[in-house]
Amino acid sequence: MDMIEAETATLYELLGRHWTVGAPVIDAVFDPAGDGIAFALADGGLAIAPLKDPEPPQDRCRVALDEGRMTISPRRKPVPPLMKVTIGDAPLQLASLGTSGFVAGEGDRLLEVSASGVTRVAANHGAAIDLLAAVPDGGVLAASDGTVIFYRADGDVGWLQQRAGGRASAMAVSPDGRRFAMGTDGGLLVRAFGARPDPVASYVLGSVSALSWSPDGSWLAASIAETGIALVRLADSRTVRIANYPADVTSLSWSADSRILLTGGAYRIVAWDVSSLDAGSERPTSVVTGHAGFVLVETVAMHPERPLVAAGYDDGRLVVAKIGQGDELIVKSPGRGAVQVLRWSRDGQHLAVGTRDGEAAVVTFPPHIFK
Repeated sequence: MDMIEAETATLYELLGRHWTVGAPVIDAVFDPAGDGIAFALADGGLAIAPLKDPEPPQDRCRVALDEGRMTISPRRKPVPPLMKVTIGDAPLQLASLGTSGFVAGEGDRLLEVSASGVTRVAANHGAAIDLLAAVPDGGVLAASDGTVIFYRADGDVGWLQQRAGGRASAMAVSPDGRRFAMGTDGGLLVRAFGARPDPVASYVLGSVSALSWSPDGSWLAASIAETGIALVRLADSRTVRIANYPADVTSLSWSADSRILLTGGAYRIVAWDVSSLDAGSERPTSVVTGHAGFVLVETVAMHPERPLVAAGYDDGRLVVAKIGQGDELIVKSPGRGAVQVLRWSRDGQHLAVGTRDGEAAVVTFPPHIFK
C-alpha cells in the first residue's frame, strides 16, 4: 500500500465524506445500481448518501516524479448533506432489492426506498419482520416468527415456508441462491428455496448471532454467543468449533477465493486459513494480519478483489491491512465512537463506515493507493 502524505488533514478527512446522523448506525447497504448508499439507524430512520463524490480523492492526488510519493490536497468545498428518511420508531432491517434502490423492513411492512429517498409500501407482511437477507437474483428473504417469505425483485411473493424454525437470530442466503441458513432455537437450520423444500439440515451449535457463507458455498461460518465461532461444511456436515475469543464475534467476512475467514471479537484482526482443514487438521491455521493491541476489533470487511481487510475498533480506529502481513494503513484515528459497520462497494473503491456515536461515512480510495 502506498503512503499518502498531508500537512493539515487526516487520511479519513481527505478520503472520506462523513456526516453526523443523530443515532447509532446499525447497517449499511450499497444500491445495486451504484447510485447511493443507505445507512440504517437505530432510531428507525435511513440516511442516504450519493455514491458520486463532487470532489473525488483521485482528482486531488499528486504523485511526485522524483520519489513517486503520493500527496492529496484537502477539499475546497463542504461535503453536501445526505438525505434523512424517517421510516419508523424501531431499528430497521435493510437490504438491496432488484437492480436499484433498497428494501427496509419496518414492523410488519416491507418498504421500497429509492436512492433518491422515495418510499413506497411494497408489501404488508402480516407479522413483524425479524430479519431480511438479500438474494443474488435481486430478491429478498423476510423471516418472521418461524415463517420465511421470498419476495422477487419486483416485490411480488415467490414462495412461503411456514414453520421454518423459531424466531430468527441470523439469516444468510447461499451464493448460488438455492439455499438459506437461519440461526434459530439455539441451533442452525439450512433449507432449500421453494414452498416444498428438501429435508432440513440442522446443527445444534448454540445461540447464533451472525452467519456468512463462503463465496464458493462450501462452508458456513456462524458466530456463537459467548462461545466463539463454528464452521460447518455442508457436503459432509463436518463441524469445527473455534473458542476462546475474548468477546462475542459479531462480524464475519470471507476472502473472494473462500480460503480465508476474517473475524472480529479479539484484540487484533483474526484471520483463519480454512483451506488448511482440507488436510485433516482439527483447527484452521491462523494467519497473522495487522497489529495486536489492547482494543477489541468490532467489525471486519474483506475487500472484494484484493487480499485486504478493513477493520473497525471499539475506540473508533479504522485500519486496512493486507492478509498475512503486519503492516496497517491507519485510515481513521481513535475517537467519534466505536466503528461497528463496514461495507465495501462491489468494485472495492468505496468503504461505508458507521459508528455507535452516530457518524456515517463513505471513504473513497484512489486507484493507486493499493498495490
